[in-house]
Amino acid sequence: MSEKDRIEKVMQIEGMNSAVFASAIGIQGSTLSHILNGRNNPSLSVLQSILNRFPHISPEWLIMGQGTIERIVKQPQMPSLFDPIDESPSKSSISEPIKTEKNTTSISSNQQKIQPTTEIPVQETSFQPEQPVQVQQIEVPGKIVKKIIVYYSDNTFQELQ
Repeated sequence: MSEKDRIEKVMQIEGMNSAVFASAIGIQGSTLSHILNGRNNPSLSVLQSILNRFPHISPEWLIMGQGTIERIVKQPQMPSLFDPIDESPSKSSISEPIKTEKNTTSISSNQQKIQPTTEIPVQETSFQPEQPVQVQQIEVPGKIVKKIIVYYSDNTFQELQ
């Protein structure tokens, strides 16, 4: 089945004649007429216009003739806190990558310890809270606190070791 035949099939399913279909996808009637008469092949922009106007049409079917005419819609799933992280190298990132290593002593295998690739200079400030700070000691067997980072409202921070 050619692209022309697939476009005719979409028109048939939608119950539109060529003039209404051309108007619906935002192209000239003569452009569609040339495609349907076999004079021209549909351009990428015509195929994109069809897919934008009829999102239930499968792009694979319309462009390559593969699969079914109806697009299979997957329900989007909101990621949860405990979903595994895809660490495959095929994912590209605009910013500098963050090195990660698995924390084998953690309760859940999905928890990770993240270490930045570059060090950020710390602005030394004297810690003088407006209100007294209550310190609560929490004991976790086999774990020792190595670093505490305090973030201030003026976007500065202090590392306590």
